[in-house]
Amino acid sequence: MLNDADHEPELIALIGDEIARHGPMTFARFMDVALYAPGLGYYMRDAERIGARGDYYTSSSLHPLFGEMIARQIEEMAGCCGGTFTVIEQGAGKGALAYDILFALDQVPSLGERVAYLIVERSPAMRDRQRRLLEPWATSGRVRWAEALPTSPIRGCVVSNELVDAFPVHRVLQQNGRVAELYVGMSGEGFADVVGPPSTPELEAYLRRIGVTLAEGQQAEINLAAVEWIRQVGRALARGFVLTVDYGYPADELYAPHRKRGTLLAYFKHRTNEAFYERIGRQDLTAHVDWTTLVLAGQDVGLDVTGWTDQTSFLLGLGAAAAAEAHLAAAADEAERKRTLAGIRGLLDPRDMGRAFQVLIQHKGLTPPRLRCLAFGSSPQALFRES
Repeated sequence: MLNDADHEPELIALIGDEIARHGPMTFARFMDVALYAPGLGYYMRDAERIGARGDYYTSSSLHPLFGEMIARQIEEMAGCCGGTFTVIEQGAGKGALAYDILFALDQVPSLGERVAYLIVERSPAMRDRQRRLLEPWATSGRVRWAEALPTSPIRGCVVSNELVDAFPVHRVLQQNGRVAELYVGMSGEGFADVVGPPSTPELEAYLRRIGVTLAEGQQAEINLAAVEWIRQVGRALARGFVLTVDYGYPADELYAPHRKRGTLLAYFKHRTNEAFYERIGRQDLTAHVDWTTLVLAGQDVGLDVTGWTDQTSFLLGLGAAAAAEAHLAAAADEAERKRTLAGIRGLLDPRDMGRAFQVLIQHKGLTPPRLRCLAFGSSPQALFRES
């Protein structure tokens, strides 16, 4: 039985009513409502999600070094494109990454003046929080907001940090040699998995394109929303880059037989669980990114792979080691130095976010560029190993 103290009652009623009227819903639909229902979903409420008082950390919440290094890469990208340059950040959270990027860009003579910043944000509560933090740039018109990607092609870079893992996913199951889908149905006063045929032929087409056949009894997630998103991004770019930071695997690893239950997880108070039908609206739901499909779908709209690497290599290629030393030297006291060191270690340590997170860079309308962030290695060939 669902306890009112552990979820958003209006959200439960909304989901239950839809199931009562139309039958079991896809998990993608359930996840979309749980995370993005206006005023009720996990990402649509003005609540602490990131940091010590939230449910998880992001790279931008650990230390400003992360945004500072991305700003360096944006500087190089703007040089490749020439003219005015627009940075589009989608899913900007509290606005911390945007703040760090804008602050760093302002330290480069003349660069800040020709770089515009557009935040694509669905949540009114998050837009309000971002505006408060970014007030100096918002007042001058350097930062603007939109609810969707622009329809007129721009010259610039689309930046996202832990966006794609939060897109709603379909859950599938290999059963009797065929792909079935796991729907969300009612069970007593709560919700439960219901097995049925695929809701769309796109699910099987997705697996065929990457050459994957699931093992009997294996569960997996399919992120059709990520396919549509990268195609929208490609259409929004006339000339420029896409810089995607997230956690995931190439397709052959993501759908490997040993991942019997897929990668879907819920995050609540810095702990993971698989109780997807508990704390609805009050816990995060995420699934690992299929980097191979993100590349293939990007190619459909003219996005070529610039490089793919881990976060440690990405940051070190941009000079993070020297920048880290400067931050440590500037610490006011030993307590601040320890906090700075802990944050930077979290970003760079391969045993922490440094290896768990990867960075995919794609480009369009450009001769294949050689970027600083890839100086310590790039392995896009790993995205296309035989499954």
